[in-house]
Amino acid sequence: MTPLPSMPAPDFTVDVLNPDYSFGSVSLKDYAGKYLVILFYPADFTFVCPSEIHKFNDNLERFRAAGAEVLIGSTDGPFVHLAWTQTPRAEGGLGKMAVPLFADRNLKFSRDYGVLIEDAGLSLRGMFIISDKGILRHVTVNDFQVGRNVEEALRLVQGFKHADETGAGIPCDWTPGSDTIIQDPEGKKEFFLEHQK
Repeated sequence: MTPLPSMPAPDFTVDVLNPDYSFGSVSLKDYAGKYLVILFYPADFTFVCPSEIHKFNDNLERFRAAGAEVLIGSTDGPFVHLAWTQTPRAEGGLGKMAVPLFADRNLKFSRDYGVLIEDAGLSLRGMFIISDKGILRHVTVNDFQVGRNVEEALRLVQGFKHADETGAGIPCDWTPGSDTIIQDPEGKKEFFLEHQK
């Protein structure tokens, strides 16, 4: 079962290929005090996956500026990840990565987050945003064929962080610096009087 927003994020410890090409492991506790965006993807050396991984990797500093880290991976092993990062982007590879790639070889991470297709041993395109206090704030799961949007992922991180810090309601299409909603029956009218003309 996929965990739901407002629940504590399932704990994990998983092997990773680090950006310096070393092998190691990370746990949920390593991200304490930061927001974390976790992206599960189906498999290395596939088709849609590198388009997503490139975008999230290339925008890592924007996520960090918003107080978040990014962790990306699949059920492939770390040596497969290594081979994929040593394949040029122009050939469908990843090239040099700034984001660690997790290797969920025992399938526990994918299973605990509810994205595992058991008979295939592959994960769906799950995206999870975890707050600095370890609470799930966002969950989406896509089927294999359609990739995710890095701008929306970043906006969600910014929105949840702003809501956590201010208590404000974050309206549809909100971006940093735009108006929010006071969450009481009278206070909300200020927003709607301005925006529903």
